[in-house]
Amino acid sequence: MSDSMLTPAPTPTRHIQGPSIGRVTRSETVKLRTIRSHIVLLTTAALFLLVLGPVQALGQVIAPQGAQPITDLGAATSVALNGGVTAALLLGVLGVLSVTSEFPTALVRTTFWAVPRRGLVVRGKAVAFSGLVLPLVLVGAAVALEVSRVILGRIGSPLTWAEPGTWWAAVAMSLYAVGWGLLGQALGWILRSAVGAAFALLGLMFVLPMLVSLLPGPAADAVLPLLASEVGSAMMRVDQTGPGLAPPVAALVWVGWIAAGLALATVTVRRQDA
Repeated sequence: MSDSMLTPAPTPTRHIQGPSIGRVTRSETVKLRTIRSHIVLLTTAALFLLVLGPVQALGQVIAPQGAQPITDLGAATSVALNGGVTAALLLGVLGVLSVTSEFPTALVRTTFWAVPRRGLVVRGKAVAFSGLVLPLVLVGAAVALEVSRVILGRIGSPLTWAEPGTWWAAVAMSLYAVGWGLLGQALGWILRSAVGAAFALLGLMFVLPMLVSLLPGPAADAVLPLLASEVGSAMMRVDQTGPGLAPPVAALVWVGWIAAGLALATVTVRRQDA
């Protein structure tokens, strides 16, 4: 009998692929698209972004004597994207719920069992949120700007797509809105409470700037431009000479806020029990 007949056939090996950022992102995207409260918040945010700006632009045309004059591109884009702040607030709440909704049902334990690397879950939720929301907000901002451009053109508005500032306004508005959603996710991971994280988000957006403004003059002037709310507003300016940080610098600081929030959330999730 030959050696080849005595040698057992090699046993086929199974390559078990563990969790990856792609798989986690797809799973989290399904959650965002299928939970009813998430769909309602996302739809409402898109409607505010699409409707409020053009409605205010229409008011400028119908009753110009009682409206603020549209004299430059910055004022025109501000009118067109008037619904952006409300949309950002709603997306921030959506970010909170996309995380905290898993804690009362203990679904987060199943998630961590399937993906033991908890930092991967934090990143996967953030990527899924950005991938779903960013295109939607970008299209919504572009539509709001275009509709407002047509309406405001009747009173000689300088709003036009030939100006780079118009494109920048659409992109910056998208980064602003998605950024608040990611900060909402970070607060959700840190506090693990929908109510607590939502109030913390409101405090970060509205209360903290008021508290900082009470500091002595030099301290307030130094700290206030670096706050998340002020950085977001400065990032959306179309002119480079206004108060606060220049828009490109503000955009970099805004990304820093998001990165810091998600980094702190990752550290917190790794140290806490599910």
